[in-house]
Amino acid sequence: MNKPDLFEAYPRLEKVIPWIEMGTYPTPVEKMSKLGKMLGYPNLWVKRDDLSSEKMGGNKVRVMEFLLAEMKASGKTTAISPGALGSNQILASGIYGKDLGFKIVGIFFKQCPTDYMRKHMLIDKTMGVEFNYVSNPYLVPFAILYHYLRNFDFSKMQFPFYIPTFGSSATCAFGYFSAMFELKKQIDRGELPEPDYIFVTAGTGGTMAGIQLGARVLGMKSKTIGVRITDYIACNERIVASILNRAHKKLTRAGAELPALKFRAKDVAMIHDFFGGEYAKITEEGKEAKKLIAELEGLTLDTTYTAKTMAAMIKYLKDQNLKDKNILFWHTYNTRDLGRFLDQNLCAKDLPESFQCYF
Repeated sequence: MNKPDLFEAYPRLEKVIPWIEMGTYPTPVEKMSKLGKMLGYPNLWVKRDDLSSEKMGGNKVRVMEFLLAEMKASGKTTAISPGALGSNQILASGIYGKDLGFKIVGIFFKQCPTDYMRKHMLIDKTMGVEFNYVSNPYLVPFAILYHYLRNFDFSKMQFPFYIPTFGSSATCAFGYFSAMFELKKQIDRGELPEPDYIFVTAGTGGTMAGIQLGARVLGMKSKTIGVRITDYIACNERIVASILNRAHKKLTRAGAELPALKFRAKDVAMIHDFFGGEYAKITEEGKEAKKLIAELEGLTLDTTYTAKTMAAMIKYLKDQNLKDKNILFWHTYNTRDLGRFLDQNLCAKDLPESFQCYF
């Protein structure tokens, strides 16, 4: 079994924190030599979490290993999972949840059309996700409450499990806290130098928080810089600091001997200028970064998340005099082919009427 490095570092946690194996680790680290040469940065690296699982890569794998395990341990079989149309979170919940026999109640809200959105929705349908549409993202909390009550299990006197979107839970940070122990081993083996800066997409903050907490606990010099790709109300320095503190508290209570730490908003470094004004809106900077990295490094980025993060990192490196520093880009988008999960007989007409207009 490919156990998390977190459990090796803190053996007590294995008996207390639920976990289900889903990924294949360690994910590779590679030097981005051509991009580095173009920018004048000789030590530019990428952590390939796009290959985190044979089934579905990306950052959701490390998150779901802990989150769905927590759900299983609770005895619950129905989960409420909100997200935008084509949401990677709902998609991962559906793909990995189906294997565990879970019912996923999806609450979808509108986003800008993307190349993957329609395919993801059809895969969600194939995986048995329940479709519920909300016309405005600000109504999502009310929809969550409604479906939370509607799916109350009277036989067990139990509410459904909640898979968070807005303001990730402490558990959502565990996967990337553990991933930092994995990265430290790769550094110790000489696979890459210790990064001075780690750039990562900040969607709801859980991934970024896990990386920053791990770096701090391990005594690494690495500075985590998140690139916000969602509305400010859903992801900002204060929210990430809150996740950091909650994750630290939960790990400590579970038996991890962590140093006493307290995070504030000022301790969180985030770039806000590459969001584009609307979730999933394609930006020119993102398009250019996606094309450039495909041509130079053969890496696949997406216009909603990682291309914006890459664009922000490139500008940051151009603006700063950091050419003697070690830079790591953490690739969090799935690049595995998901076509095998799609029922080829499905089409737009198989979805509820409110979703058909997006095809």
